Amino acid sequence: MKAKILLSSGLVLAALAGQEARAQAANNNVIIYIGDGFGLAPKTAARMAMGQGTTGKRFPSDAGFQVLNLDKLKYNATVTTHSLNSWITDSAPGASVYACGKPGKQDNEVISLNPATGASIETILENAKKQGYAVGLVSTARITHATPAAFASHIWYRDLEDYIAAQYIASTQPQYEAIFNSSPTTSYRYTAARDWVLPTPKVGVELDVILGGGARHFMPRTRTAASSYETIVDRNGTAIIDPGTGVAATLKGNRADDVDLVSYAVNQRNYGYVNSRDALNNINLSQYGVGGKKLLGLFNASHVNYEQDRQTSAAWEPSLAEMTHMAIEVLKAKSNGKGFFLMVEAGRIDHLEHANTGGISVVANPAGGNQYTVDSDKPTYAPGGGEANYVATPTTVRTTNVYASDYMIKEVMAFDYAVAEGRALLTTPSTTGKTLIFSTSDHECGGFAVTGLHDEADAQTNGTKIRTYSGQIGKSVAAEAGYATPTNLVRGDGGAGGWFPDYVMNNFQGKDYPQPASATGKRIVVAYGSNPLTNGNGTRASTGVGSNQGGTPGNHTPQDIWVGAEDNTNTSTYAAAITGQGLLDNTSITPIMANFLGLTSFFNTITLRTLPGKADEATGVQLSPVPFLNQFDVAFTLPTSGAVTVELFDEMGRRVQSVVTNQNFSTGAHAVTVDGSRLSAGLYIAAVTMNGQVVSKRTIKL
Repeated sequence: MKAKILLSSGLVLAALAGQEARAQAANNNVIIYIGDGFGLAPKTAARMAMGQGTTGKRFPSDAGFQVLNLDKLKYNATVTTHSLNSWITDSAPGASVYACGKPGKQDNEVISLNPATGASIETILENAKKQGYAVGLVSTARITHATPAAFASHIWYRDLEDYIAAQYIASTQPQYEAIFNSSPTTSYRYTAARDWVLPTPKVGVELDVILGGGARHFMPRTRTAASSYETIVDRNGTAIIDPGTGVAATLKGNRADDVDLVSYAVNQRNYGYVNSRDALNNINLSQYGVGGKKLLGLFNASHVNYEQDRQTSAAWEPSLAEMTHMAIEVLKAKSNGKGFFLMVEAGRIDHLEHANTGGISVVANPAGGNQYTVDSDKPTYAPGGGEANYVATPTTVRTTNVYASDYMIKEVMAFDYAVAEGRALLTTPSTTGKTLIFSTSDHECGGFAVTGLHDEADAQTNGTKIRTYSGQIGKSVAAEAGYATPTNLVRGDGGAGGWFPDYVMNNFQGKDYPQPASATGKRIVVAYGSNPLTNGNGTRASTGVGSNQGGTPGNHTPQDIWVGAEDNTNTSTYAAAITGQGLLDNTSITPIMANFLGLTSFFNTITLRTLPGKADEATGVQLSPVPFLNQFDVAFTLPTSGAVTVELFDEMGRRVQSVVTNQNFSTGAHAVTVDGSRLSAGLYIAAVTMNGQVVSKRTIKL
């Protein structure tokens, strides 16, 4: 550790603002929420379905104005999302930048690995674990999918999910080899040239919580070697019956090497395993304390069901909020008061957008075969809901009362309830510690847009039965129709009610979800800018004939995405760091999280600009000698005369010495001597405030 600090001593530590220490000693929590493909429009759709714009939710002074937990995050910014080799990113580098910061800006499909050198890049989760924090991953996608994988694995191609799963469960090279050596097939047992080695940043890092889909990458493919963990069971170990089939629900594996990674995790790595909502919500937390079990929960062979489908046909799966709640509880128990780092992904927002759910239909092509056509305001295909577009034909049955917006709104609401679990920590700093929350996205997808409301009366008389805004004002007295005088006025579309979405709340498992008030009500209609007609996914160039499956109807887009943040420090300085800087890149978030956790050896903390955004690299401040024995000099140059404050902090962010306070210095070069004779050996930060701008550098007392 000391050697690493010595090599880094000339680099810039994150700036310190005012008098508040920026790195907390213990009991700090960071939760980064990532809505995969989550642009602004899905959030708008959910908020409007919850009634924004109506009475009591119309003005910022209204108590119900911020109807979503996402809306209540105090600080907001927009960030760019391009990858290292593409103007449009995919999820692998899109998430790797949050995991690794600037070095995570890498090629598409690459997971936390330098594409030029093949070297693994340490993630903030890995570094946090090495410095004593409990760590976890939660996702509604396969837990081995690109976004969660970016935080706890390193691989050149994101689709190698069997390997990602193996990296999660192993924390040493022997453990990694043991996973492959447990294969019943000799040819699949560990081979260094094929299976690589456990990446160095993962060595010594155990994931305390793993919750999501993706069981197929943890269990064997061969039915003769089926895992004993396939059957979905409740808290008592009783099989859960799928009401749709009348038989026990199961999770089928797909590992070609026939390794039972769940069995290995349970029997060799001290994981408790659950695969149902009932089992998750009723785990014995006393088993998950310091030195106790870690938690592995896999709830679907592939991705967890869309929230819409979970509510209608897979109620045994937990919601994203329930996974998040239990992850927080286990991480608190395992952290021993140090705190935790948690990544929570709403992975299926992206999948709805890729599928253009509700925005396209498959129709017969006169030239033969089938083709996609853009439509709107039609019920979604059945069965399968969200992704049925991929396999639909002109005769595929549709639902009678479920629409594209229903899928998206429920998916966003599930994400929002998960954010509420994190925000609950903000209100109890005395017991749960300091908490920093970010909500962001890896990219936008599909060009998702809110286009209007269903209008059963077809007021526009164009057959679409879609309208955008309220009808015109009129007069109740026909004779005055042409009068300029404002008497006998009648406001359009129902007076004060106006033209707003017409939704009611449906309670499912204790949470309210908006649903259209009736089959003919004013439901939200959505569309997709990236669709088969605009991106060519619906036709084959050779024939002009479309395909009814296989292609991706909608693609990622390069649109900037929204970031929200909040923390419960005295001045919210960490969350506020994203404001007041203009447009940010997605690499700007990680240094703030690392600084909040006091990850002094995480290289991002000392190489990237963070708090509060004024101070960039400290070219105007020099410390010498570094390291020092009893004293050192702080040299700085003032372009104009002004007040200077020099303070010394220890590595935990506690101020240990005020050297000069608001002392006036003339234009030019100056040096201040710091007496460190009474200090104990260790790392220190000299913070220099020059005319309100804070710059800092690190040094070491030998």
